Amino acid sequence: MKLRDLEYITAIDRYLNFGRAAQACNVSQPALSTQVKKLEERLGVEIFTRTNQKVMATEAGHRIIATAKDMLKSARQITDYAAEYRDPMSVPLKIGIFPTLAPFIVPYVADTVSSLSKGMKMIFREAPTKQLMVELENRRIDIAMVSGPVDRPSTNFTPVFQENILLAVSKNHRLANRNSVPAEEIPAEELILLNEDHCLREDTLRLCQNKNVGIDMPEDLAATSLLTATHYIAQGFGSTLIPALAKGFLSAANPDVNMVSIEDPGYNRTIGFLSRKGCPREHILFALCDKIRTEPPRDVIPVM
Repeated sequence: MKLRDLEYITAIDRYLNFGRAAQACNVSQPALSTQVKKLEERLGVEIFTRTNQKVMATEAGHRIIATAKDMLKSARQITDYAAEYRDPMSVPLKIGIFPTLAPFIVPYVADTVSSLSKGMKMIFREAPTKQLMVELENRRIDIAMVSGPVDRPSTNFTPVFQENILLAVSKNHRLANRNSVPAEEIPAEELILLNEDHCLREDTLRLCQNKNVGIDMPEDLAATSLLTATHYIAQGFGSTLIPALAKGFLSAANPDVNMVSIEDPGYNRTIGFLSRKGCPREHILFALCDKIRTEPPRDVIPVM
């Protein structure tokens, strides 16, 4: 069985048309049809049922096509792995970033990588930190931008900057006109928490020492993003903790929300890159980290 045969059947499954599949595979329709027929004869089952109006995968075909897709993906990964070691700059850099950082850092990271190598292509992946760790170990991403420190035997964590945590309140809140508040004045009982996938939720509980955090908020009030949380705040529901990089975006989206500094040096998070030990692209990562420390985003403190 050849990979080319697998490409043919996955293309037919995608387009449900032999002509369009043949065009996508850069072969003639008769050649594609002949090869698929030979594959069906070799396997002893029909992969597709054909009529004048449409092409449909059979029950056996669905299972065969699903496996074919996995095999083609693995084949592409083998090619990428070889290229990664042969010429690390030739393969797109796959960067994972967690959700309470990604919306506010992706343009900056993209510009920074481009300044180091204009030919370097990038693929960004936004996912919760725990998922990014799994994808890093499975080589689905090259590096992950996470909140640390992170201690895992198979990875290295390289910090690049510290980001302060701020208090977001509505313009009518009793703390709205304050430039800053002591940590003990944070209204923990009315804090809106993000869902359990977010590391900022864990940071909030840790910083507030789990003391009745969010106890005064409605039980069914839920937010999956900082933007949603500030929408709630603008409507008069509670307050929340936000990272400094989000301040400009969230203030523009919700002018009725004020951001207040917290008078405690512990209210911050350390952002850095997680990478696999022995990664052949470490020199790219080190150059990226040095560039970020030298020219960091606004409102953060570089970690040297």
